[in-house]
Amino acid sequence: MLNHMFLCLVLLGLSSLAASSVPYARDGDTAVGDKWRPYDQVGIFQQGAASGLEGILELRFMPMLNDASGCFPYAAVDKDGNHGMGLKPTGKSGGDCRDDSKGQIYARVGTSNGRTGVMYSWYLPKVQTDTEHHKHWYLSIVVWVHSDCNPAADDCNIVGVSYSSGAETYDTSMSGETLYSSGHNGTGPGKTHPIVGYDGQVKLFPSQDGDQHVLSPPLISWEELSLAARQQLNGFQYENARCPFNDNNFQASLDAAFNESFYTSLTSRSTKPSVPQPPPPSSRAKGPDLVCMNQGPSFNPSNCVFSPIQDDGSVLDLTDAEAILRFMNVKTFMRYFKGSRADLTNTCVFYTKAVSPARKNVGLAITATKWACEESQKRRYTMWHLLPNAMDAASHPGVRDFYTPQKVGGWLDALRIAQEKYEATKPPGVVPPFNRYFQTGSQAMAEACYGDIVIVTETPSELAQYEPGKKYQVASRTNVFWSHERPVIQRKVKAGQATLYVLDANTKKTYKVTDIDTFKIGPAVKLRRDLSSAYETSDIFERSRMQASGNFCKTSGLGSLRSGQDWFGS
Repeated sequence: MLNHMFLCLVLLGLSSLAASSVPYARDGDTAVGDKWRPYDQVGIFQQGAASGLEGILELRFMPMLNDASGCFPYAAVDKDGNHGMGLKPTGKSGGDCRDDSKGQIYARVGTSNGRTGVMYSWYLPKVQTDTEHHKHWYLSIVVWVHSDCNPAADDCNIVGVSYSSGAETYDTSMSGETLYSSGHNGTGPGKTHPIVGYDGQVKLFPSQDGDQHVLSPPLISWEELSLAARQQLNGFQYENARCPFNDNNFQASLDAAFNESFYTSLTSRSTKPSVPQPPPPSSRAKGPDLVCMNQGPSFNPSNCVFSPIQDDGSVLDLTDAEAILRFMNVKTFMRYFKGSRADLTNTCVFYTKAVSPARKNVGLAITATKWACEESQKRRYTMWHLLPNAMDAASHPGVRDFYTPQKVGGWLDALRIAQEKYEATKPPGVVPPFNRYFQTGSQAMAEACYGDIVIVTETPSELAQYEPGKKYQVASRTNVFWSHERPVIQRKVKAGQATLYVLDANTKKTYKVTDIDTFKIGPAVKLRRDLSSAYETSDIFERSRMQASGNFCKTSGLGSLRSGQDWFGS
């Protein structure tokens, strides 16, 4: 009997020990979809700032962190929306959480009281102090900026820094003590990076230790987070912590961090808004910069209504073709792309013009799109997927079809009229309006794409021959691939941001480009196939009707294309 009791106690002890070694996520915290990952296995996002001015500001004022004790920053969520389980507040305050390779810094730009602030936040898997003793904690600062004349970001200056002192409070009294760095190795644009201190407590403060041993994890903008990650941060219910930059808390956080005294020393001529301000909410559509750009290629297009409001607050004149072409610049196209940087990494497919007699009048649009949608067995996208199309416009009020400049009475009717005038005379040296519109869209896609990029062509070893005046392109014709896509892709490959592959449109063999200047290719390679089945679509598109039988992908805009037209490859 004693032996039996002893054995039971031993087994009970072993069971308790095993249970205590397994990370327990919940406590009083609730994750959306009960999606959890061990705190040190949450994949970080590669660095990605927002588009346009906001992204420039995020990078220009990105802080550095001196973390003397307590946890180092970790990633809170991964691209699939899994949240870190956190750590129980036991042992040392920095116990098991000082791996500097697991961190992320979250950035978001907003306004309070007409002033522009850039919020930067770090997530910690635990906090152990006299006042806070639990899993999960966020540290944040807000950098307040000002510019006299609303110019480019280079002319914006820091007027103050607010340091988080609790879950919902900020200390603005220490701003004057802030030291600044010019970035790693002193290569940044002047001293614009605040050096922030943390010592294992609940608050941040200006560090006086310099930038020799700072932490500078990859920055990810709220805009550049995947939809799943944003949904998790918006819906996660913390028992003790608070995410300061999610949709529910961001404005309140900015308001709490604001101090008008930061701006009182400015001269009378400096009473204008601190940086270019968006039009007031009453005159613009629902946040296109923050909502539309990052919904992902399977988003609900009802979130992305078209906004005709220009940067200066005026309304676009849709009867003026030149005004439309100026408005539809690279930034505007990217605003409405149905994909974030995460979505458009290792997934982009471009194509050249068709040169064989069999395809010359048809182009490679259908070939490239069908391969991207079905044959590659990986979720990939051509330009025909990335903008709202006829199906979206028909299903959701306020959404515009970006693929129909030729539609009579459509929102791009002014371009149609201008195109007809061009075709009546075809003046030499003038690029047709339709071509100008789609050239810009193609360039925008190239700017949005990273990682492995595929170009579909009938001539894999002769990409250099598409230069105007050479074998496959007469000098008098427009050439979207060569003029607008190629320069951006070459720049990204040279910067280490992309790798280029060429797909033979006939054999479907793929070759890696080994010299981006000459487009020399190596032996055939196999591209990674992440999906066991063909292209997958979301419920919103499964429920929507197809616009045309030519829509190989339910997110494709090919249904808006007249037979024989191919604006992106010709």
